Amino acid sequence: MDRSSTTRAGLALALISTAHAVIHAQSALLPLIYPIVIVEFGLNARDIGTFIAITTFVGGTMQLVHGVLTRYVPRPRLLAGGQLLFGTSLVVAGLSQSIGHLLASISMARIGSSPQHPVGNALLSDLYPPQRRGFAISAHIAGGNVGTVLVPFVGGALLLALGWQMTLALFGIPALVMGVLIAVLVREDHAAYRRRARESGSVRAHAREVVGRRDLRLILLASLVAAGGRGLDILAPFMVLYLSGPLGLDRETVAVLYALLLIGAVVGPLLAGILSDRFGRRRTLVTYYALSAVGILAFLAAGANVLLLVPLLLPFGTAVFSESPVLQAYLADRAAGPMRDVAFAIYFTFAFGIGAFWAFAIGSIVEAFGYPVAFIVMAASYVAAALLLLAVRERGDGAPQEAAIGST
Repeated sequence: MDRSSTTRAGLALALISTAHAVIHAQSALLPLIYPIVIVEFGLNARDIGTFIAITTFVGGTMQLVHGVLTRYVPRPRLLAGGQLLFGTSLVVAGLSQSIGHLLASISMARIGSSPQHPVGNALLSDLYPPQRRGFAISAHIAGGNVGTVLVPFVGGALLLALGWQMTLALFGIPALVMGVLIAVLVREDHAAYRRRARESGSVRAHAREVVGRRDLRLILLASLVAAGGRGLDILAPFMVLYLSGPLGLDRETVAVLYALLLIGAVVGPLLAGILSDRFGRRRTLVTYYALSAVGILAFLAAGANVLLLVPLLLPFGTAVFSESPVLQAYLADRAAGPMRDVAFAIYFTFAFGIGAFWAFAIGSIVEAFGYPVAFIVMAASYVAAALLLLAVRERGDGAPQEAAIGST
């Protein structure tokens, strides 16, 4: 645990996880808004694709910046400032009268949300000891997923009652509140952190070590490969399209099945984090990768049989949404001290970039070969990620532990 921190770990976790839920809520709301603005602003699907690409790129590239900013700005201040910018941008987006105005506002919101993953995870990794770090990071991810689960109900009702502009503005208010709470209640001794950072090496030296060290490189590669079947970004959208398209299930049935999958996104990470604290990160990850691959193939085999899909999707969701937070905890264990901030900045920059590539690749596979081949590719991505992690050299019994800088 980082003794330079002056905030109770539980309070920081609660606030940072709630802030994550607010960010995820906006991400889940936008897909409900796109069909409306297509009509209102006279757009087409390609325009929306360009909109998503630009805003994702802006937010993704900012992840790398935080590996440097934490040397000069306290991490709680980065998180609080990000929430305030995020909330203000959504309020401004609610005033949009053109697609250009909306694009600029959402791009600024993406910049505001960019500290959440790298800075939030790094701060929580310092606040919690290795034996509880898996739980902390998984709770952070699960908190974000709570926001995702609630939006189809809350956001959908607000869109019908108030319209998309007012709904966007209202979604900015919780972010403003969370920004103030984090600014007031979360603290760290930044002078002590900067001293440790100077003693441990420069940002450039840390970046070279993250990319150059075999264990960290394998963890980063596993993340890039496993992104081919990752939960909300890849698997869920194509699963919904498959259920409602080729399988021909009605909208209500698809909604229920999707809800079962998303419940797993809240429950699964918490369980996986606790298991990884107890049995070790790599062992838990390899097990979950195997379960995810089997789950995808079982989903494919079940076809349109609802009696098989209902009992399958909840446990499947707990597995497929759980590998990412445990992998992040594994990275936090292996990248010690201030180098951890740089490692997370690199990790999430790559993660955002590869997500766009995999979305395009899976979509192209569906068009060329059909959904079954695409789901088989997703399953194979998990198997490949497990094999990469098996190549990481473990010390002792593989239980969570800090890695010394310069170790392999």
